[in-house]
Amino acid sequence: MAGELRVPVRQGIASDLDALVAIETQCFDSDQLSRRSLRYFLRVPNAVVLVAEIRGSVAGYALVAFRKGSAIARLYSIAIAPDFRGRNLGRLLLKAGERAARQRGADLMCLEVRSRNRRAIALYESHGYCRCGRIEDYYEDGAAAFCYEKPL
Repeated sequence: MAGELRVPVRQGIASDLDALVAIETQCFDSDQLSRRSLRYFLRVPNAVVLVAEIRGSVAGYALVAFRKGSAIARLYSIAIAPDFRGRNLGRLLLKAGERAARQRGADLMCLEVRSRNRRAIALYESHGYCRCGRIEDYYEDGAAAFCYEKPL
C-alpha cells in the first residue's frame, strides 16, 4: 500500500529481553511468559523470537517453536505493544513467523488462541488458518482456546 510503514523484522537478541517482558506485561493479564522463559526462547535452537522494531523500539514480537523431527511449527505467542497497535504489525509478524517455519522445514503451523479474542481470530482466519479444535479451561483464568492450523 502507498504510504505503508516499512517495519524491519529481525531475530530477537538478548538485549531485547526487557522490552519483551514489558510487552508481555502490557498485553496479557494472565498466562504471561516469564522473563526466564523469554530469555530461554531467545537462545535455544528450537525456537525463534521475531521482533518488529520501530524507531529503535521493540514494537511487537512473534515466538515460533519447533520440535525436533517434526514438520509442525507452533506459533507460541504474538504480541504488539499498545503504543504500536493499528499498524498491521500482527500481520507482519505472522507472515514472518510463517517464513521462518518454512525455512526450518515445517509444512504446518498450529496455534491456540483465546476463544474470545476476536481480533486475533480474525487475523488468523484472514491468513488461511482453519479452526481444528477447542480446548476447555486452557488458560489460567479458565478461558477456552480455539486451535488453528495452516498448511505452509
